Amino acid sequence: MRLRPNDSTTDGQRLWYVIQTKPVGEHRVQIHLINQGIEVFLPFLKAYEYRSGKMVPRIKPLFPNYLFARLDLQYHYYKVKWTRGVSKILGIGDGPIPISEIVVQTIKNRMNKDNLIALEGEWQEGDIVQITSGPFRELEGVFQKRMSDQSRVKILLSLIGRDVLVQISQWQIKKVA
Repeated sequence: MRLRPNDSTTDGQRLWYVIQTKPVGEHRVQIHLINQGIEVFLPFLKAYEYRSGKMVPRIKPLFPNYLFARLDLQYHYYKVKWTRGVSKILGIGDGPIPISEIVVQTIKNRMNKDNLIALEGEWQEGDIVQITSGPFRELEGVFQKRMSDQSRVKILLSLIGRDVLVQISQWQIKKVA
């Protein structure tokens, strides 16, 4: 690894870096880095999966196979690079590139009281959405409105030549670009 003048390694300052882990290795890497005295941030969100005909809640990483670590590259680079479960420290060319403190703080600011990232759908009435799971998977419809409990939405689907209003979980839809 070649040091550049603007790297954190020149002044001993700890900056945030993105660590890529091996598949489903975020938790393992988080534990190993914490045990080495390295500050780690692994954001989670609550998602829902359609299993056996039911929507089941699941806590999962916001960025699968990635986490953030605050490092002094001069001191921590090889420790992190050779940590079990780590694929690499993200960067370009011949070395890791730090990310802005603002990026990490913005993600932290979106955390709710359960320490989960709160993602709200940015749907407007009339938006075209696609259903991502369940019996209507891959069908497209028109977003109508959010229901009172905030986790259910109404979608207008065109089925067999008729428009049908369907209530589903907001986690089952995505906006079509």
